Amino acid sequence: MSTYQNCYTMLELIRRGLRQYSTALVQGTDTSGPFHNDQIIQHINDAQRAIHALLFRRIPHEFLEKADITGSDSVFDLPWDFGTLREFRDDDGVKVFPSGVSQLPTDSGTGSDLLYYRKGQTLVLNKSGVNATYTLWYYRKPRELTMGQVPSGGGGTNTIKLGSSAKAIADYYNGMTLENITKDTCYEITDYTAARIATISGTSDDSDWYGMVSDLPEPFHHLILSRALLTLRLLPVSLEPPSKLDLEMWVADFNDTLAAFAGDDSDVASEDIWCDYADGAAIASGGVNIPGQGYTIW
Repeated sequence: MSTYQNCYTMLELIRRGLRQYSTALVQGTDTSGPFHNDQIIQHINDAQRAIHALLFRRIPHEFLEKADITGSDSVFDLPWDFGTLREFRDDDGVKVFPSGVSQLPTDSGTGSDLLYYRKGQTLVLNKSGVNATYTLWYYRKPRELTMGQVPSGGGGTNTIKLGSSAKAIADYYNGMTLENITKDTCYEITDYTAARIATISGTSDDSDWYGMVSDLPEPFHHLILSRALLTLRLLPVSLEPPSKLDLEMWVADFNDTLAAFAGDDSDVASEDIWCDYADGAAIASGGVNIPGQGYTIW
């Protein structure tokens, strides 16, 4: 049994939920049926993004990260889990500000090393020639999950080569957890190359099956699975479309999980205290008791 609900395990459980399960279907040696593995994994990643968006609105501090990044001729590569910038500071701790179009350097100007603009997966200073280490505060986004089988020659000590469905982007999976299904072992990826080779603290063999673990908080992993299953059941080829109750149960599960993770039932939002009074007759007859707060508003 797996330690985490990794991508392989999610795929397996979703196929059971769709009544389209076999080991051959999960491992791709059988490609029959209406649901293909790449389609299911796409829904898993879509569900992960949707849950991240819901969590980010409520508990953004859970995704706040700090990184020291070194410029190469004023170009700073962003981490692959970069979502939204919080703050950018130079090597003296001075804040660097975003640049407007009118502030971009001209051919006759030298620009400023305290102004930057975004270009793809990089931040670029308005002044050229800067190779210093700056500090980046940012909110991370979840990286896409994948699963597969170690190709021939891809196993080894402290290394594992991922299959062709994995991202061919250096450092993309750094810091994520990969679960080896065959060996029932979990590894942290400490480095990753564009050749899809991950550095791990363990041993892998050719033909091992693996699944990537989401970098959302672990209590929400089961919600990725259940949301992906719901959206797949919405497709016309599904044998059993979801009901309104199914959707309501998912929302209730999300709210309960969020309450357990970020607070408890005694936490009452200020807008609930000051706005949700009930009617005037209730107030006149003795006030409104605020649940869990130990007092009454008159």
